[in-house]
Amino acid sequence: MTTQFSYPGVYIEEIESPVRPIAGAETSVTAFVGPALFGPTSPTTVESWADFEKEFGGLWQGSELSYAVYQFFLNGGSKAIVVRVGEGVEYAGVDLKNGVKLKAKAPGAAGKKLKATVTLDANDNKRYTLLISDGTTSESYDVTIDPALRNRWLDRQLATSQLVERDTETFDKRPDAVTDESFTGGKDATFTPAHVLGDATKLPHTGLAALADVEIFNLLVIPAQLAKPSGTDDRDTKWAPVVDAAVRLCEEQRAMLLLDPPFGWDSPETAVTGARAGMPVGGLAGRNAAVFFPKVVISDPLSGGNLEVGPAGTVAGVIARTDTRRGVWKAPAGTDDGGLLGVRSLAFRLSDQQNGTLNKLGVNCLRTVPVYGNVLWGSRTCRGGDAVSDPWKYIPVRRVALHIEESLFIGTKWVVFEPNDEPLWSSIRLNIGAFMNRLFRQGAFQGPTAKGAYFVRCDASNNPQDDINDGIVTIDVGFQPLSPAEFVHIRIQQKRDDATAQGS
Repeated sequence: MTTQFSYPGVYIEEIESPVRPIAGAETSVTAFVGPALFGPTSPTTVESWADFEKEFGGLWQGSELSYAVYQFFLNGGSKAIVVRVGEGVEYAGVDLKNGVKLKAKAPGAAGKKLKATVTLDANDNKRYTLLISDGTTSESYDVTIDPALRNRWLDRQLATSQLVERDTETFDKRPDAVTDESFTGGKDATFTPAHVLGDATKLPHTGLAALADVEIFNLLVIPAQLAKPSGTDDRDTKWAPVVDAAVRLCEEQRAMLLLDPPFGWDSPETAVTGARAGMPVGGLAGRNAAVFFPKVVISDPLSGGNLEVGPAGTVAGVIARTDTRRGVWKAPAGTDDGGLLGVRSLAFRLSDQQNGTLNKLGVNCLRTVPVYGNVLWGSRTCRGGDAVSDPWKYIPVRRVALHIEESLFIGTKWVVFEPNDEPLWSSIRLNIGAFMNRLFRQGAFQGPTAKGAYFVRCDASNNPQDDINDGIVTIDVGFQPLSPAEFVHIRIQQKRDDATAQGS
């Protein structure tokens, strides 16, 4: 409002500042898509493993996704968006009559292995013995319904059971006597590529289609999970539409797709052959994807043994940890930043020659390094093959660009509907320049000076009158990428003092 001067005195006018600080967007929000024990099918944010256990049931041997999320948080991840897909799992159960119902703790068809035997005490009409067995493990409980012995009621005793849990609130009557009564009804979850793809024509959206509604995610992990067929292994063919749809979504959302090795890459030799035949993501879309090999072996808290799982969830956690410690411009690899927590071993121990061949093809290898243990030893996109010579060869270079794009996309919305002339252009240069300079000072770009490290252009040179008339304002932003040092070349030379002959 223009100040109206009428009487002698002091007038105060607030002037709107041209400074509109641009905050850096988040860099390591990871979206996961896959089956879970239970939970919502809409995108749900979890910020810890405890959150995932509460919302989706925690670890389940029928869900590669659950182990991927577990490894993500273990390795430094702090924020995940989970989309549960597939038909829900059903638990096996048994009705022992008189209100006593039990449910298997193991989800799905595994619970149908259980059998229950009830033996009634002939001398005490309040006591009975319950025996539960899965063919390998047995649990026996001496139970009473005596109100004076509440701690020996069935619900209290089942609190320590590893096989079953109560499926009723009534325990004041004895069940019928039975021998080897089978648990029934257990059904494994149905999971197909179609479930992952989802349906964008129905509300609410499901699967990958639901992620299109999410405001921001930076990384996408879809654990490859298909049962191996008895005949020809065509799982990669069936899974290909999922990969194609996922990378298209990542292009739209300015995110990166982290891929487990294809099903056919079941040895170092087949990985080389497969990569030479074609990367999992081809063409320019490969700039927004990266594949990792081999699988990792972790300790399974459910079985107590070892379990081989895809590496993508672990890698996502490593990326999140590196972003926090070093920045999005640092390659999430090497002995300092690439350590794989919770990984006991790798599915294959690669030689330097095998690693070198795969690295040249754009495959990121996981290695076991003496002293340092298991580490991520590569940081290339699917366009990172030496023969391709793509400017987006390296993961950190691509992710810095995506980070800048997302930050400016969010931070320049105020520009819309402003008068399209030099005052606006000047304000744009000021605010984007401040954002880029902050990244430069943090070490995101190559070059000793800001002038050589980045530029911001928004003036008459890139905003001709025709564009102004069409309501278009163009902003050009460029930066000098900071590529990782993959090859350390140390030159060693012996030096000796020159002998000088002296005469008398």
